[in-house]
Amino acid sequence: MIVLPDSQLEFDEEQHLYTLRGMKLPSVTQIMEPMSLMLYNGIPQETLFGAADRGTRAHEPYLEAFHAFEGAYKPVWIGSEYRTYHKALRYAGTIDLIGYIEPDDGTGVDVVDIKCTAVYHPVMLATQVSAYCEALKSQGIPVRRRYGLQLQKSGKPRFEQVEDGYKTFLHCLAIHNAMAVERKP
Repeated sequence: MIVLPDSQLEFDEEQHLYTLRGMKLPSVTQIMEPMSLMLYNGIPQETLFGAADRGTRAHEPYLEAFHAFEGAYKPVWIGSEYRTYHKALRYAGTIDLIGYIEPDDGTGVDVVDIKCTAVYHPVMLATQVSAYCEALKSQGIPVRRRYGLQLQKSGKPRFEQVEDGYKTFLHCLAIHNAMAVERKP
């Protein structure tokens, strides 16, 4: 079984700011902002805030869905809310769950991102989870599979393996880096 190292990252939750030895690192969420803007364009701000709040708070139906998932798959977790960063590309993020959906076979960990959204967005999810997985790999942690777990109001989980979306994330990172240069005085 893989043991996760201390991440060395500091995180200011209020500002959603990651720092590594005093250096600010952009988050996966910030880097994916162009995708989010395209997806959520036209949705009222209060609706988006409500969705974000749902993702932060645990309501009974979402807990029911999570317990149903755990009962069906019996995963073994080695980490939750694990902060990591990519050593070379210098971005950071917090992984919801790391462990083994199926028994450990020595090939790597499984990474699970939890969503409480009403709509399942496979492209967004694949992009985000893949960024987390590549950050882990840069730390020497092998990854076996990527998953999305949607906790639904019905109390039922939607659990799926997601495609590799790292190429899409790299495109977002290129845009983020270009705009960071543009914004400098």
